[in-house]
Amino acid sequence: MYAPAHNKVSRFAAGLSVQNQEFELPGIDSAQGDADINYAFFFSPARRYKKRKLPIGRLKVSLISTVQQFPIMLGHVATTNNGGPGVKIVVDSSNINWPDITEAAVSNMTIASLQRAGFAWAQWPPVAHTVDLAQRSSSPMLALHVVRYRCGGISVHTKVRHLIVDAKGAWRFYHAWAQACQALCGKSSKQMLTPQKNSQAQEHNRFAINSRLATPPVPGRELDSATSTVANHMHQMSQFFDSIIERRLRTDNADSVDTIRYRVRKLRLSRDSASRLKAVHGRLSQCSPENSLFVRANNITYVSTNDLISAMLWRAITRAHQALRPSDPHTCMMLACDVRGRIGITPTYTGNASFPLIINMSRHQMLQHTVTDTATLIRQKIDMLSPAYAQQMMEFMASADSLQRLISMFHPQNSFFSASVLSGFSMYDMADFGFGKPAHIDIPPYLSPGFSMWIPAHPAAQSGLEATINISLCEDVFQLMLKDAELCEYFEII
Repeated sequence: MYAPAHNKVSRFAAGLSVQNQEFELPGIDSAQGDADINYAFFFSPARRYKKRKLPIGRLKVSLISTVQQFPIMLGHVATTNNGGPGVKIVVDSSNINWPDITEAAVSNMTIASLQRAGFAWAQWPPVAHTVDLAQRSSSPMLALHVVRYRCGGISVHTKVRHLIVDAKGAWRFYHAWAQACQALCGKSSKQMLTPQKNSQAQEHNRFAINSRLATPPVPGRELDSATSTVANHMHQMSQFFDSIIERRLRTDNADSVDTIRYRVRKLRLSRDSASRLKAVHGRLSQCSPENSLFVRANNITYVSTNDLISAMLWRAITRAHQALRPSDPHTCMMLACDVRGRIGITPTYTGNASFPLIINMSRHQMLQHTVTDTATLIRQKIDMLSPAYAQQMMEFMASADSLQRLISMFHPQNSFFSASVLSGFSMYDMADFGFGKPAHIDIPPYLSPGFSMWIPAHPAAQSGLEATINISLCEDVFQLMLKDAELCEYFEII
């Protein structure tokens, strides 16, 4: 059934040009060292490949030209020279940390059978556990696992070290990689192996983010020292998130450990629907009278389309949960926010510059609110993301009782789900690794239940596509949500 094979990408790298360099990672990055960012891409075979295997040679060759733009992915983890709390990534041209590529064949599964199962991460592939940073000093920054199925289709499972990128940075890498794959179609592989101008190297100076956050500096205490103990507590955080994953993958019934099956589907919001959503619900005058006081007190002057989309999805999921599991009193959303623009970091920076916002609300309050009310709550939380708030959050993570306080936020009685918004990217551009058709992109297990939303940079160039949402929910919740009149007025199921 399962025949694994291992391929070293080094044999494809005859034309690779890598400079010796070092990237210092202070506390904000080294705290993320023991986690990975995982995404899977599933490709059904195109008609011309029905009788033969999908070619993956360009996948490997194009990887070489892509990592030249992201040289930090070829380095090893080392300690800093000054013995401080951070770590550094050392890129040595004579000792390159090659991406790890493995292949396997599955004889009894097809892409269609996986699709019918909702591409359930709880079933396939298994959840990878995190390990301590010290144990990963030589592990690859990037790993790929390619699976071939009976139907001729393939899946590409990717794992990028959270140590060097956040979700925005990972998708910037995927986007560059997909473009390199597409450029290889019909061309000689040697054409793609010419050294490229290293435009990304300076963007990986991790102290850039610290210098931004440290303005104005804390008297007698720089931000690096304020974040120095974060790494020491991240193993607790990893255990905590592992427990969250485990709780999501199992039922609350003490007599049963049946796996919860999450169904992954795509929703689409067209440009016309997005404009209509903003026109109908985007005016602050739509707020309820009691929420108008909240709006004025927090100096909220607008809500964005992203706020409204997140609010509408949150409300639809909450209504479905309320009908099926009325005993849960609260609803909780973890919204991952990109802070590059807010703290003055260049948009091309690929390091860790995202912060999770925890938004709690009672279900009763949610059901009494309007869409605009919920969107203003989201906007108020996002507007809190200042350099001072970022510093407070990192100090909280480093505090001795942070784990206990987080557990109280994620109490099993709370209906928790995650949300992430990736602006400037198109899901379909990044999913086409040279195979000529878009793939299904699976949500990683730590985002289930939840949704990821892609907003392309130029909607007009995307055939009118304004937003694509990958949503992962329990089957019963998802089916009931599809009947939600408020949601169906704007969103289309793909």
